[in-house]
Amino acid sequence: MDARGRIEELTGEAGFDLVRFADAGTLEGAREAALAAREAGRLADLHWMTDEWIERATEPAAFLAGAKTVVLLAITGHAPDPERPAGRARGRVARYARGRDYHRLFESKLRRLARAIREELGGEARATVDYGPLLERPLAARAGLGWLGKSTMLLAPGFGPWVLLGAIATTLELAPDVPLRKTCGSCTRCIVACPTDAIAPDGGVLDSRLCISYHTIESREAIPRELRAKFGDWIFGCDDCLDSCPVGSANEASHPDLAPPGPDDAFPPLAELLALDEAAFRERFRGRAVQRATRDGFLRNVCVALGNVGTAEDVPALTEALGDGAALVRGHAAWALGEIARRHGGEGAAAGALAARLGVEEEAWVREEIEAALATIEAGPG
Repeated sequence: MDARGRIEELTGEAGFDLVRFADAGTLEGAREAALAAREAGRLADLHWMTDEWIERATEPAAFLAGAKTVVLLAITGHAPDPERPAGRARGRVARYARGRDYHRLFESKLRRLARAIREELGGEARATVDYGPLLERPLAARAGLGWLGKSTMLLAPGFGPWVLLGAIATTLELAPDVPLRKTCGSCTRCIVACPTDAIAPDGGVLDSRLCISYHTIESREAIPRELRAKFGDWIFGCDDCLDSCPVGSANEASHPDLAPPGPDDAFPPLAELLALDEAAFRERFRGRAVQRATRDGFLRNVCVALGNVGTAEDVPALTEALGDGAALVRGHAAWALGEIARRHGGEGAAAGALAARLGVEEEAWVREEIEAALATIEAGPG
């Protein structure tokens, strides 16, 4: 068996669903697109994605000296939704983050495979998931694992956007696969489905400044007030563009570790999440991707979701959150109270809590949020 065949055998044994091979040449098109996105501000506050980082991430030989091939590997992650419990307001977590953190799932498998390449096949090898300086999606498209859809997600035949990617660069020169001659054609479902218009009208360009996933996972700042009502009940990530994609939509294959252990892992009850302190947050989401949002960022997201789907029943929990130690949480709790009062009444309780907090709040930005919430309540429904 040749080296490529042996790697394919090893990836199957490791539990990967797909494997393809790309040459390790420079990703010229992806480099130009990423630099243009940064210049235009579409990368928002991803300050670590400097010009230098983009240069390295589109040059596999900078990731591993002497790299000749990049092995692209995928695990499927389209576990169906559990039945959503009735009752109190609940949020939604993106499918990939409902079970075990896929980075941990990949890391152990990739390490074993990279070690086998070094020890058994005699090549150098270095592995990464999506946190490393290597743009895996354009490499996967080059390898024919899928094509880049209008949503900018990789669409794998039979699986659509429901694949998680890992990569191993190696100095072994292996026969590459060829790119697929597929496109999304005239389909615009993902563009239409995006609540915030984050995808360009013609597709293929994503503006992180408008993306729910960016704001609920990566951003450490306040969510822009004009976007909050469009977030619905998403509290970590967003699957709207993926759910709308017809490619692979009938295939609910998923690695078992990525499936939610229970309904509360997919649709958490919102009010109780506001009681989480740092230790409780880490314990509840131990080993899960949700920790990336940080405790303060996650509770910020919970407040926004409550502002959109909460009721007067959630006013006491938000009132408690007005006294949270993090200004980021306090400010969004104020907005949520204003929205609930506007939609469901309860003006007295919400307005009283906001006025009381305004009397002691020292953070200027939070005071602005409280004053805006009080103005919303005074204006009434509409």
